[in-house]
Amino acid sequence: MGTGLNDRARFRRDHTAKLFEQRSAAYAGYGRAIKACYQLSNRIAAGRGLHAQTPSLSPEDGLPQLEAAAAQRERDWEHVLLLGDPATVEAARTWHRSVWLMEWYAHGWIEDADADGWERAVADASRARTDFYAAARQSLNIPDARLTDGVWPVEWMMRRKPATAADVASPRGH
Repeated sequence: MGTGLNDRARFRRDHTAKLFEQRSAAYAGYGRAIKACYQLSNRIAAGRGLHAQTPSLSPEDGLPQLEAAAAQRERDWEHVLLLGDPATVEAARTWHRSVWLMEWYAHGWIEDADADGWERAVADASRARTDFYAAARQSLNIPDARLTDGVWPVEWMMRRKPATAADVASPRGH
């Protein structure tokens, strides 16, 4: 009888450890995929003249890359849906929708697109990213789950001269 209890306890521990590994991989993969969509949208939006904080990328060159990144995000999303807890899935949905809006700007699908609308979309995506990682960290029982909101771009970056493709060595992440 004691062996059976020990076996069940070991199974539960192993299952919990495996779920932790799978969840953390799903969350990290999704985070990388959606960030690629964010970054490409940002560069294409710069190419459309909506801002000058990142090196621009023409829609002709960038949109095929954005479509490939979005396809990867969709594949990684399925892992989050399968393995994520409800709070993390909801936070991922919010982040997904906010970056999706940025993609619409990049595609040129937003009627009356302007820099103010673009800045709001970027700010919303930044907040949604922070909320996703807080939910994911909570899901993984990581202490101090709440991270500060990484406001982007930082104020001093707004004074930068327009970026060019030669500026790719400059820091661009958050």
